[in-house]
Formats: sequence, C-alpha cells, structure tokens
Amino acid sequence: MRLALIGPSAPLRGGIAQYHDRLAGALAAGGHTVQRLSFRRLYPRLLFPGRTQYEPAAAATRAAAPTGARTTADGAPASGLLSPPEALLDSLGPRSWVAVARRAALADAAIVEWWHPFFAPALATIAALLRRRGVPTIFICHNLEPHEPVPAGALLAALALGRAAGFVAQSAADATRLRATYPGRPVQVVLPPAEAPPPCPHGGDVFACARALDLPAAARRVLFFGYVREYKGLPTLLEALSAVPGDVQLVVAGEIYHRDAAHYRALAVAGGVAERVVLLDRFLAATEVACCFAASDLVVLPYWEASQSAVVPLAMACGRGVVATAVGGLPDLVRDGETGLLVPPRDARALAAAIVRALDQAPRLGRAASAAARTLDWQAAAAAIADLAATSIGGASAPC
Repeated sequence: MRLALIGPSAPLRGGIAQYHDRLAGALAAGGHTVQRLSFRRLYPRLLFPGRTQYEPAAAATRAAAPTGARTTADGAPASGLLSPPEALLDSLGPRSWVAVARRAALADAAIVEWWHPFFAPALATIAALLRRRGVPTIFICHNLEPHEPVPAGALLAALALGRAAGFVAQSAADATRLRATYPGRPVQVVLPPAEAPPPCPHGGDVFACARALDLPAAARRVLFFGYVREYKGLPTLLEALSAVPGDVQLVVAGEIYHRDAAHYRALAVAGGVAERVVLLDRFLAATEVACCFAASDLVVLPYWEASQSAVVPLAMACGRGVVATAVGGLPDLVRDGETGLLVPPRDARALAAAIVRALDQAPRLGRAASAAARTLDWQAAAAAIADLAATSIGGASAPC
C-alpha cells in the first residue's frame, strides 16, 4: 500500500515523534510505500512548556530507524528504505493543511497521530479533504483526552476523531470508549511496542552509568522517567519514599513541565527524603536513557491518570520490573505479580509497600519483563496498523 503518515518526525522530539518514525520505518520494512508528512511548526512557543521542541542531532538520526530495519553503520535508515520526512504542516496555518491533504491524496490511506485537541482544526480539515478524495484516515490515539484541561477540548476532539475511518487504540479501555462513541468504525488495539534505547558507552555497567549521570552512591535505586507533569503523580511517589528503606534512592529523570525543580525539592525536604532524591531536570540524550535504566533496579509510574505510557515497554525492554498505578492502559502492559506490581492511584502507603516488595523481587520481575517485551515488537504493530488501513480502503464511513 501507499501510506501517508501525518505527525511529528525527528528532529522534533518526544514520544509521539519517536513512535511516528519507528512506525514509518517498520511499515517501509514491511514492503509499504511510506510518505511522512511532518510539522514545520508544532506548538507555538507561547503554548510549549519545555525548553526546546527539538532533539539533539544524534538522537534525531536514530529516530528514523526501527529495530529490524536495514540501517547504515551510524544508525540511519538504509538508502531507499524510507524517504526523509517533509516538514509541511503548520498547526496554525490553514494553507499548510490544504497542502498536506494535497500531498497525502496520492496515498491509498493516511495514518494520523492524535494526542491533543489543539491540533483538531488542522487534522479535522486534512481528514475531511482526504475523505472527499477517497482517501480514508486512520487515527492512532495516543491520548483520547488531554491530561490537563483544555477549553472546548471534548468538542475539538470530536471534530477531528469524527472524521476518522478507523482507530488504533493503545489500551483496551480506550478501545471500548472509541467503539461506543463511533459505532461501526473499526478499532484495533495495538499496545506500544517495546524497544531498548541505543546502548550507552559503558556497556550497561551500573557504577559507570551512575557516575556518568552524576548520581550519588546508593545501594538500590528506583527510577521515575519522562517529562514531569502533574498527572504523573510525582508528589505521591515523594510521599511514599519516606516509608521505603533508607538505602533506596529515587532518580527523577526528565524535564520538568509542571512547576519547577525547587517545588519538588521542597516536597522532598518536607518528607524528610531530600538526600535520597536526585532530579535530572533535562531532556535525556539517547545514551543517557540507557544509563538511567541500567543504574536503576526498578521503574515506578505513580500516575494519577493515564491513557497509556511508552515508559512501561521501555522499562520492559531494559529488563526492569515496573510498579505502576492501575489507571488507564497501564494494566494492559504491567502484569501484576509477574512483570511488576499494580497499586491504586494517589495511595502513598500502597505505593511504598509495592516498591519494597518489588525491590525484593527485582531480578525475577526484570527477567519476566524482558521476556514479555519480546512480544511487543514494531513489525507486529506495523502489520496490525496496515491491516486496519487496508480494511478502511473503499469502505470507510465518516462525515466530511
């Protein structure tokens, strides 16, 4: 098939862009002709809470090469496998929306990344224009709703999602909601694939990785990984840490989007755990990501709510068990008692108890997580998404 993929590509950074490029590579490796239509402007600076929307050059090069795809010695996609992305789409530029639809109209189907209602006017317009040209759109739903309130967010989401011919859900709960809201349209559950980060220069040596990250010595470590945003529940984890043995260090690795480092340091001081908390308040380079997981015994996701999280399959691919809250799609990925432990959200006491139990079982949980990760591969995900796109061709039903 000829497939147009519409979404952010490297050098734009973040999990959606990484997913988009990995999927493009896997689809191309599966024999499909893939055209990536990316953004020339994603968020206006006023609406972006981080320091930059772009990755370091080295990370951007690797972002287009999924596991299993042919690559050159430096990790870039092999010539002819995948064309470079075209940065055409301006989230605030209607002329660019028309231009993207015109380019995507050459495809048999379009695959659209959906994660925030801010993009609804652009994506709804593109989907409607493609529909008129006989090209169905499949929306990959990373988040059905934003985690922070957005004025008229539900209406905007309905504007865009209502024009989809089919959906990829990343959790069973989201699939149920989509089927109820859009009856008759196909919905395919495709869990986020598990892929280890590029290897670090230290061969995964715990002590060398800790030194590279400038982590103080610790007998055991737990890792909170990813952008720090309110819904991810870091305050609950800091509260729980006071009930965890004193030889356990917490590493918070990721740029802080909600509040600032001083706020979380104050929470740690109030809980009497300041000396056991390390804040790596920055976007981690690819090799630093590997070091974060290598230096840690356990990964903790104390989310208050979630659609899904790419951190869980990343931890699994790195051979680390996960303690997570039983919200959204996290139970789809964390097998309670096998690859990790699940607890109720906002329950610091239960979270602390689970961390203690999981640390005692860390080697067993890590082995099971590593084995489970091998069932979540990009080739299977790409095949499922391509099959969904194929069923939509000529038979999709969505308003213009």
